[in-house]
Amino acid sequence: MPIQSLAAKGDQELFQTINFADFSQHVRKVVFEHTSEIPCLTIGKRSYLVNGTTHYFSTDAHILIGNYCSLSHILDFYMGMNHNYHGITSYPLESVCGISNENKHAPNRDVPYNHHQIIIGHDVWIGGNVIIMSGVHIGNGAVIGAGSVVAKDVPPYAIAVGNPARIIKYRFDKDTITRLQRIKWWNWPQEDVERHIPAFENDMRSFLDRFDPGIQEDMPDETAETIQMLRADGFYISYFIPDVEISPQYAVWPRVIDSFLMAYTAEDKAALMLAMPNVEGIEAYTEAIAARIREVGERAPLILSHLCTGEIPFSTAALKASNAYITTREAVCSYAVDDASDARLTIHYGLDQGALIFPPV
Repeated sequence: MPIQSLAAKGDQELFQTINFADFSQHVRKVVFEHTSEIPCLTIGKRSYLVNGTTHYFSTDAHILIGNYCSLSHILDFYMGMNHNYHGITSYPLESVCGISNENKHAPNRDVPYNHHQIIIGHDVWIGGNVIIMSGVHIGNGAVIGAGSVVAKDVPPYAIAVGNPARIIKYRFDKDTITRLQRIKWWNWPQEDVERHIPAFENDMRSFLDRFDPGIQEDMPDETAETIQMLRADGFYISYFIPDVEISPQYAVWPRVIDSFLMAYTAEDKAALMLAMPNVEGIEAYTEAIAARIREVGERAPLILSHLCTGEIPFSTAALKASNAYITTREAVCSYAVDDASDARLTIHYGLDQGALIFPPV
């Protein structure tokens, strides 16, 4: 897993090469070369990246890759480098001149969402010499042709080629794609995947008939019911899984909490639902969040939480009942993005500007 830095630090563009061809059945992370704890890439089980280069100006940048992805040679990932061409100038005056914008949370709807993170779903195949721009979400089962430049989202099981990449067709018909999305074989335990390898070599109809669970309702829970009641009252609900097992200095959650507290007040119909993992010391993180709320006082917007005790540290029903999902750098986000996409939620990255994560209500 060689990682080689190719540029100096500071205000210059940073980039480093990444090779992940070990086919590991475990989640792996690559940290920024000049840091010890901040991951620039999180890659799921059995996924491989033959050779790639990340380009970034800020350690807010991140690539989230799901399970069983096949990523080829000479891939370039450009993160956090979009220019706002809708303003008076497209020149990055603030960054270059070193002048801080005190109104970071002022609405600017023309800046692309999620512009510091690239999301690649599960079972994605990307050919060689491909460029992927920041903010792109490539759906499950998609194929990206060699030499393409991907500047927009690619839906599940689409085949996209060219510069800019355009969808030329889908791998399967709509019903087959829907059923594969329900099966989610990429989430199976490793032993189940290996045991069923012969089934992957059968015809598609046999595979679907054998493993498709059919349309199933998510198990209702109190959190989902609370979200549904709030939405019925006109609230905009953002769902977030705090990365509490990361040092607060490098975690995403403090930025998300602070951005939410700056974006809204108690008079706004907006709420943030926190899925708190059942880990040792969670009480301390809960208190740290509560302290931030107390600093704002009575003007603080609504922040709720629920404790997740299951194997997956979030409630699928509660997530799908929300309006938006906010990602971090953790592997669990690949699973949550999958469910959020199924429910057509808006997906944001927690380290983007607050105005991009939390819209006016």
